[in-house]
Amino acid sequence: MNGVPTSKVDALSIRPFFVCLVLLLGTWVAVFFQGLITAIDIWLISDIFNHCLFVLPGSIFLIYLKRHELSLKHFKPNYFVLFLCLGSLTLYAIGLAGDVQLFMHVATFTFLPLSVWAFIGNQLALKILFPLVFILFCIPVGEELIPAMQEVTADLSMVMLNWSGIPVYRSGLYIEIPQGRFLVAEACSGISFFIASLVIGSLYAYLNISSTKRRIIFMLISIAFPIIANGIRVFGIILTGYLTDMEHAVGADHLIYGWVFFSLVIVCLLGIGEMVREKHPQVQGLQPELASDRWKTDKSFYPSLMCILVLMIAYSAWFRLITAQLNQSSATTHLTLSLTEGADQANYSSNWKPEFIEPAQEFHYSRMILNTPIDVYVAWYPLGYGELITSGNRLYTEKSWSLKSNSNLQLGSEQNIRISTIVNHSSKRLLSSWYLIDGKMFTNNKIAKLYETYQILMGNHVGSALIAISKQTKNVSSEQEKTEFQGILKQSIIELNQAIEIR
Repeated sequence: MNGVPTSKVDALSIRPFFVCLVLLLGTWVAVFFQGLITAIDIWLISDIFNHCLFVLPGSIFLIYLKRHELSLKHFKPNYFVLFLCLGSLTLYAIGLAGDVQLFMHVATFTFLPLSVWAFIGNQLALKILFPLVFILFCIPVGEELIPAMQEVTADLSMVMLNWSGIPVYRSGLYIEIPQGRFLVAEACSGISFFIASLVIGSLYAYLNISSTKRRIIFMLISIAFPIIANGIRVFGIILTGYLTDMEHAVGADHLIYGWVFFSLVIVCLLGIGEMVREKHPQVQGLQPELASDRWKTDKSFYPSLMCILVLMIAYSAWFRLITAQLNQSSATTHLTLSLTEGADQANYSSNWKPEFIEPAQEFHYSRMILNTPIDVYVAWYPLGYGELITSGNRLYTEKSWSLKSNSNLQLGSEQNIRISTIVNHSSKRLLSSWYLIDGKMFTNNKIAKLYETYQILMGNHVGSALIAISKQTKNVSSEQEKTEFQGILKQSIIELNQAIEIR
């Protein structure tokens, strides 16, 4: 070591190493700023994702706990990981062009651990593997599971109600007992319990359980336990309403019971963890690091850092071009809908209306199709005005309607269109919708979104429209109603697509 103490050489090496990490983190924030801001907005607004605010600081703290096991002599950048970084950057560009926040968030919070992995190399990354993977919990994802979890919760509560002998009837997500009606709404899906349990369970398993087998068992429990517990919670609310003649378990009681039950779920989960973990874990002492023949010099950190920074800056220029194109709003582009004979917009009223977030234009009226009154809804989003295909836009009001069933209608040899049956406390409707992206029809929202994104990236996008029709059913057989609606739907697609003109 040429007479230089090891500690001094180590200190000289650590300082530029941390400077490089700070530069990497700062550039990441600058390049992915829009993805970070939109993610933080969701973290603050949605109770489901409040925990995300603590994930990144928690990951940094977990890495800090591993500091004694990290040695710079194992620093060896992995340049092959840069190909994965390219994938994250490309996904971010697609999300930016299509205004798909999920893509942007996935790209933002996968690029950070991948870039750290590429910078420090395999050996050091393996030491902090869990903290790097834990960063992925920053992605605000999981709301897509709400409809499925509503169904599962309703199914579980119905099983328990049948066991209890309480007279019960179910219609979609509505559960009726003699004393009143309950709706398994989004807030009752248990998604908050599920995600929080998964985050806390994984963190507990990492910190307190050493055996891989025990960790897997505990994680499976962390997934199943909140689902079952939420079914029990809904059953308890309905049972309370039944026993108290609806004096309790309604209104604000839902929120109170929810918070108390959530706390109980977490306590029970940690109690299960205490039973699963090793009672007398073997403490592995830290092995002293052997002196390295060659310590890393200041310049040894720069090549990998420069590769990552150049990659981010190059893609950042592309991101700016996409943003500039989107800011060139086409809001002056209008959609003209020819209302043919039979349309009644002046005296129109309906108990069904989709919820779309500030479309540029919106049409909602009634017309006669095949001698049947049909409700029609059209929403128009020109380039740069807003986002048409997003989970925030709904074909029916969740508070007023619930989904009972879905079926598909074959359109030619390439496309299927969905027909949904929605119900509320007093009526039932058949509902269907499709998209027109730059004049091209799509019935699948994912394919429509990909085509819209492609058009934006190619600079050819003008605007996107949604067309939905609905019919209130009569007291006849469901099959007869669906058959009639299928004929109406086919005719509507022809007439309404021809009636739309973009100017």
